[in-house]
Amino acid sequence: MNRFINTIKREISKIKSNKFLMVMLFIAPIVFSIVVIWTFSAGIPKNLPIAVLDLDNSDITRTITRAIDSTPSAKVRYKVENYNQGYDLIKEGKVYAIIVYPKDFKKDLNRNNTPQIVYYYNNQMILIGSIITKDIQSTVMTLTKSVDAQIRMKKGLAKDPTLSKINLIRVDEKIKSNPYLNYSYFLSYAAVAHVFQIFAVLLAVWTLGIEFKEGTTKEWLKEADNSIISAAFGKLSVYLIVLLIQMFIVYGGYVIIYGAPFEGNILFTIFSSGIFLLAYQLMGLAFVAVLSNLRFAMSVGAFYTSLGFSLAGMTFPNMGMPLFTRFYSSLLPVRPYVNLLIDQAMKGFMLKYDLIYLFWIMAIGLLGTMFVPLLKKHANNEDLWYQI
Repeated sequence: MNRFINTIKREISKIKSNKFLMVMLFIAPIVFSIVVIWTFSAGIPKNLPIAVLDLDNSDITRTITRAIDSTPSAKVRYKVENYNQGYDLIKEGKVYAIIVYPKDFKKDLNRNNTPQIVYYYNNQMILIGSIITKDIQSTVMTLTKSVDAQIRMKKGLAKDPTLSKINLIRVDEKIKSNPYLNYSYFLSYAAVAHVFQIFAVLLAVWTLGIEFKEGTTKEWLKEADNSIISAAFGKLSVYLIVLLIQMFIVYGGYVIIYGAPFEGNILFTIFSSGIFLLAYQLMGLAFVAVLSNLRFAMSVGAFYTSLGFSLAGMTFPNMGMPLFTRFYSSLLPVRPYVNLLIDQAMKGFMLKYDLIYLFWIMAIGLLGTMFVPLLKKHANNEDLWYQI
């Protein structure tokens, strides 16, 4: 036990003597977490720019345009004169979509010919495209059915049969992945996890790799009575405790101050968060054990964590990714952790449904633990010291 405590004391002393490390450990994770929460604070994207090509220029098309412009998500910024202008605006990123009213739209509607409104949007922006599409479709369908009903009644059709053609049934949606329909909650929980997984890996790589760079690996092992378990986990435990406390502060503040939902088991979530951070630390240990070079290990660690948010399945489903990408994402603890966190925070799932995610994270951590013997072997190899 003393060798474990001695390693912790040695690591705390090293942190105190390094101002940059103190900033990266105690300040940077919270600052970056606040930044990502603030970034998504709007909840739902609003006033997204779109363009309109009105080839009919009738009172009905203008009414529909005004209705679309009044929706929370869309804002009509441009009225173009031809298709090419609309395409150019989408390509230039000035608008996300273009709505085209065909010529004789009003006449066809009066003749019951079912005119079509053409809608082009940038589907590369998956989230934005789906938000705009939903609001535009809902608005257009509601207005056109209402206008159609008025036209039919003017032609002498009975009121009740005419109104029956309008869909008056309200759909009560149950969204599994984002039940609050607030992207701030949904994305901020995942983005904060992404921030902490980066710091968990890079700080682990730094604290282990610096021993090789400075040629102090034998001194480090001697402090732990030559026990690589005490030496490695003594080091990592300092950063694990600090990061876990900060993670608790960030998520706790997000729930209390911002009013984000949390309906699950808090103790289970805290325990899972600790395992999540430890799993990433152990993967950082694996990088140092294999490479025994601080610079190379930092580069690999940065690459390993950089795609975490993209591959967690929040904005694009994992099942739709290529086979290799799915395999790669399965080695990222952030993928099961985010699913577990969303289940607990926003859905209030029973623990038994999220144990599979916890075991998944543990399995990745055990994979990193397999490299502990190799770390000791390389730590005793003086040829690996002082590498740039």
